[in-house]
Amino acid sequence: MNHTQLKERLMSDARSGGICAEGYGLMRGYDRDELIAYYLKCPDWCMERGFPSLDILRSEFSDIEDKGVYVGKTFNGEVFSEKQVYIFHDCKGQIRVGWDEYGAVIPMLYFANGCDIEIISAGHFNPFPIQVPVYSFGENWIEAVSDTDVIFKLYNKDLL
Repeated sequence: MNHTQLKERLMSDARSGGICAEGYGLMRGYDRDELIAYYLKCPDWCMERGFPSLDILRSEFSDIEDKGVYVGKTFNGEVFSEKQVYIFHDCKGQIRVGWDEYGAVIPMLYFANGCDIEIISAGHFNPFPIQVPVYSFGENWIEAVSDTDVIFKLYNKDLL
């Protein structure tokens, strides 16, 4: 699908999902990179509504792992600590989470579309544990194993 078709489809789907006038207006002027940045700014709204669809994510956005969005990936202990937001769709395996002490970032994790993930601490050697929010939208299997370095706080959210 070309850029114009993709944007039209996303805007139509966002309208169907109840996007506010301000958000719709922003989408109208954004290019692909700006749309991705907007998605990362408001993952709760998007994920509660299944927006964009898993099919669109697979076909049009499976190349944005550098932005912190993963689609259909199997993990084997990779560490996530440098970005504020990580989003996982239909992912499996084990990930490790810590904090980026140089960037002072504690990540927030978002899961949707049938993820099957175990989350463990990457360790951070700080005198106090960090708290990492973990948001699960819809049907996922998430096992978050807290320890003395990282305390995971799991929030299960229903789809609208």
